[in-house]
Amino acid sequence: MKITDHSKNQNHMKTTFLLTQIIVILFVQNISAKNPFNRGVPTIAPWEIGLSSGVSIFISSFNPESSAINKKLNYWNNGINPGFGLFVVRNISPSIGFEMNWLNTRLTGKWSGKWPLLPILAGRESPLTYNSQINQFDLMMVFNIDQILLPGDPEDMGHFFIKTGIGLAHIKDTKKFYPGINYDRISGALGAGYSVSLNEKIKLQIGSIFRTVNTDNLDGVHVVANNKNGQLVNYMKIFEVYNYSYFSATYSLDDFGSNKSRHKYKRRR
Repeated sequence: MKITDHSKNQNHMKTTFLLTQIIVILFVQNISAKNPFNRGVPTIAPWEIGLSSGVSIFISSFNPESSAINKKLNYWNNGINPGFGLFVVRNISPSIGFEMNWLNTRLTGKWSGKWPLLPILAGRESPLTYNSQINQFDLMMVFNIDQILLPGDPEDMGHFFIKTGIGLAHIKDTKKFYPGINYDRISGALGAGYSVSLNEKIKLQIGSIFRTVNTDNLDGVHVVANNKNGQLVNYMKIFEVYNYSYFSATYSLDDFGSNKSRHKYKRRR
């Protein structure tokens, strides 16, 4: 049976909702099991390296201009696409770390039919599709919520985290709606998840992150609207959002060049 784009979007929404519920349940259970009177200072693994695998989807274009009729605009029935990432984390305290991240993914979709085709798209395939290749680079701060709420909390197997930061998105329009144009644009990131340590070296995570990109070409086309003279014009202040939901695994390292062995279980981000 052929799965429609609408069904794919529904499945992605259900998956995101399920991940959110799992994270909330784990967070509540984790906090309820804490001993707030223990103020011992936990140790940390200074460095971590990891990889992630997940799915990405374009969310929408947003138009902040006051004259815009539609503040949120999505021309497409968006597809769900695989993504792969690598990252390095430098923990500076039990509650805060810095993450350098690379993500490779695609954003795709089919024209929804709710909007008339833009002039730039006339004469193209039917149904019209877009296909944007994304190479995303981020520098983010990662916050261990357990340690922020309960400083000095004793070591355990899992914790809730939030990450946020800035990055650079390299966007390649493989359908070439605007020939010869690729973009490198500043982006912002906000995500959350839950981390489970299998042992002092290996950790698994489940999470979801939204990225806001300062561009009007994440979905391959520019948002246009009629001006007072009835002419189609490009809006210039558009920003666009996509989501990456993932599973990841990390391996913790001691300080580079250190011969010291660790005898205690290490708190990580």
